[in-house]
Amino acid sequence: KQWYQRRVRGRGKDAIPGAANIISKLMALGKQVIFVTNNSTKTSEILVNTIRDVLGVEQIDKNMCYSSGIAVGRHLKDKLNEGEKIFLIGSDGFSEVMKENGIEYVGFGKDTEFRNFKEFGAFTPDPSVKYVVGGFDPYFNHSKMTKAFIYIRERGAKYIATNLDIVYPLSEDRILPGTGSVLAGLNHALGTLPTVIGKPSPIFYDIISKEQNITDKSKVLMVGDNLLTDIQFGKNSGIDTTLVMTGVTTREMLDDSALKPTYVLDSVVDLLESK
Repeated sequence: KQWYQRRVRGRGKDAIPGAANIISKLMALGKQVIFVTNNSTKTSEILVNTIRDVLGVEQIDKNMCYSSGIAVGRHLKDKLNEGEKIFLIGSDGFSEVMKENGIEYVGFGKDTEFRNFKEFGAFTPDPSVKYVVGGFDPYFNHSKMTKAFIYIRERGAKYIATNLDIVYPLSEDRILPGTGSVLAGLNHALGTLPTVIGKPSPIFYDIISKEQNITDKSKVLMVGDNLLTDIQFGKNSGIDTTLVMTGVTTREMLDDSALKPTYVLDSVVDLLESK
């Protein structure tokens, strides 16, 4: 099987004990290991270096690592014509990923151009913008939200997002509002949701499987700790899933949910022992 691994560490910086050994063993057995994350804030280089540093497995390279931001870049690369742009709601890392894929954007960074409703009468949308792209943006405010709203509602721009994760698990003791929370006001104003490219969308799987030449879904296993993103991603993509109990989803949450994984393990370290 190809092994899709979502979380190799618990909340915080430290790897799950034994995770590095398991990843190394899987690779030594000839398994194709692919890391997927909904975190769109990292460039491709920083993402792979982060995973290497956490696991201490030097064999991990860029071709094995996918973020929702990277998936958005690949998706837009096939959709935009020459001269067309996006209105970008996102972080520094996300903007760099767009550049890596040759995608031009407007709207990125701090925006204090308009401070009240009346001033927006002077806003002239860029006619080359064909997509509004939503990701985690530490500078997201009413001015940005209103411009995005105008592009979508008045100009017919398509609306996509890296993910709609409500919270982000920072550490064992703290979770923070995530991309879904950042975009909630825009979604509410529009009365609609964006097309999600990251987990749990099967679009993410299609991008990865095409690039990795994966054709047999019966040989793919999604491993993750979140029912609503990782396991739903696997279900939506038509692949088997393993829920590991070292992160977001608790036993109580699993018992109460109609969504069930193919397998349940205490930790990723139990993967090989379970076969």
